[in-house]
Amino acid sequence: MNQKILEVLIPKLESKWFSIPIKPFISIKELAIQLERKSGIYQIKTNTPIEILSKYGEERKDKAHYNFQKKIKESLKLQSLIIPEDLENGYVVYTGHQAYLRQRCKEHFIGSQGTGCLNIFEFEELKNYKWWFEYLEVSNFPEVENSKLFRTYLEQLHRAHIGWPILCSQ
Repeated sequence: MNQKILEVLIPKLESKWFSIPIKPFISIKELAIQLERKSGIYQIKTNTPIEILSKYGEERKDKAHYNFQKKIKESLKLQSLIIPEDLENGYVVYTGHQAYLRQRCKEHFIGSQGTGCLNIFEFEELKNYKWWFEYLEVSNFPEVENSKLFRTYLEQLHRAHIGWPILCSQ
């Protein structure tokens, strides 16, 4: 990608993200209203301490759901590149991209059988903290055609800009 395109993309990544506070008992209907059928990149923020997230690993009901212990252990190897914990304002713990943001949001908070996802609310303790699903729609970037490759590029560019989220391992 040439320098001119980067000069257009980076300020858009720094622009205001849409933010949806996620409550433990959010319904699929509520998500559908807020997210419709949007495509884009996303980040998950929380005020949950890393020490609390680190408690959850091998005991997942569905082995496709992410092992937080393992992901955090891998991420901590990056030390100075990790997004710092901010318990007052929240901090980004995960980033991703998806053709259908509503579906991915549901999977990360409520779960989906056999799908690699966070399934955050499987753990009662995590329901006691604040969580946000924030996103940028690909339609904000008309310079480039929407594709999985472009969304992956945007996500990686975003990570390079903000740091490494502790629940990401690749």
